[in-house]
Amino acid sequence: MTLYLKYRPQKTTELHLSEVRNTLEKILASKKIPHAFLFTGPRGTGKTSSARILAKAVNCEHKNGIEPCNECEMCREITAGTAVDVVEIDAASNRGIDEIRDLREKIRLAPMKAKNKVYIIDEVHMLTTEAANALLKTLEEPPERTMFILCTTEADKIPETVVSRCTRVVFKKPTLEEGIKSLERVVEGEKLKADKKALEMIAKAARGSFRDGTKILEQVVINSGEITEEAVCQATGGLNAADPEMFLEKLLAGKTEDCLETIAELDRQGGNPRRFAEIITDGLRERLLGAVKSGDGKERLIGLIEKLDLAYEQMRTAAVTQLPLEIWVIENTSSKSQITSSKQTPNSKPEVINTPTEPVTEKTEEIRKPAGPSGKGKYILEDVVAKWPEIMKLVKPKNHSVEALLRSTKPTGFDGEKLELEVFYKFHKDKLETEKCRQIVEEAVAAAFGTGQAKLYLKLGQKSSSAKTTDRQTQELTGKVEEDIVKAAEEIFKAEAV
Repeated sequence: MTLYLKYRPQKTTELHLSEVRNTLEKILASKKIPHAFLFTGPRGTGKTSSARILAKAVNCEHKNGIEPCNECEMCREITAGTAVDVVEIDAASNRGIDEIRDLREKIRLAPMKAKNKVYIIDEVHMLTTEAANALLKTLEEPPERTMFILCTTEADKIPETVVSRCTRVVFKKPTLEEGIKSLERVVEGEKLKADKKALEMIAKAARGSFRDGTKILEQVVINSGEITEEAVCQATGGLNAADPEMFLEKLLAGKTEDCLETIAELDRQGGNPRRFAEIITDGLRERLLGAVKSGDGKERLIGLIEKLDLAYEQMRTAAVTQLPLEIWVIENTSSKSQITSSKQTPNSKPEVINTPTEPVTEKTEEIRKPAGPSGKGKYILEDVVAKWPEIMKLVKPKNHSVEALLRSTKPTGFDGEKLELEVFYKFHKDKLETEKCRQIVEEAVAAAFGTGQAKLYLKLGQKSSSAKTTDRQTQELTGKVEEDIVKAAEEIFKAEAV
């Protein structure tokens, strides 16, 4: 049995949301219990568990005040999900009018064993309009000894006529303290030891879901056998090498390369970059709330959060999953030396940081050798520089991502058989070195020169903030001087999968 099922609340006092607990206790203590309820709130907050507790409370044979005993036959059957008079319907898979009509026919029959028939309809907002109308008629004329408990994560999609027939109980996202308390109950029950900070990290990672929090806790125990901060980082995709707090410190200090290396290490260790982005977003949120009180740095933090949220969504379909996160780092670190060579004025153009190549002269033409089948000896570096815009155009229809990545490179050698490119970021080099990307580039070069494929070689270079481009041919390497590393990388978001 998983821990979540094992420690699922079985009575009202075990419910972790204090407002829901108090509401249900008041309802059960009243003389007349409503025949229809609507439980609304985020997933994993205890709606279905509360519905089952309510079903037991109105059918328990030996109640302890308002609480079910959880020992009588009726309580045991409801807990096990075998009670014939407590029917659970998943509206997400049973959306049709036929299912609701079938329910209306059976509902007229008296309970077989229980005092009251209870229908728990989960994700009720998924019912079709016709099915919802049929349900409405049943709610308007409910048979005696029958109760409906409708559960939904999207109450706004339920017809108002249905809502008006129900007693509504709102399940809000748990506070951090409520999330930690639910985890402590599991830790105590399993006789485990846990760091307080580790439980706090799990509660935050669960993002308002008691169920997800318990699942993460279970994964931590399975992976490490102990509940520590490091173990939680590993289980949630925020690996030790990618410590979120340290990453944020580096980010706000403008340490571009350090942040990129952290993301690269996360990838090497098999971490989940989207999960890491969630943790970073939560860290920025906490800093923003602190900034609201102090009045310092709100604008920058808001900008970071908004842009990271966009990157998070783009990571779903990006050719390289972590690339949107890497671009977010490059664009939002305070040091711009990684992107342009100097501070720009409003009307100035960013400098392309490439070392100039020598122009083609009569002397260089004289040293060219006759071409073999591969073109070796016929061409020199300046030839590929001149044809680079054409090569980029040949690459783009095959794969936009590769074309965008090439904009952050510079040809440094070419003899017709061997093409050398200098790449300025390791994550770009790693991507271009994959067999698929390499083949696309080599085929484009061969097509541009009408020869056999020239083998691609990549080397990691170092951009110099003082280097300036003065040669027109070199300026044309990217097609536009303004297309710097960041703009090139941004286009990858629109690319096909590499």
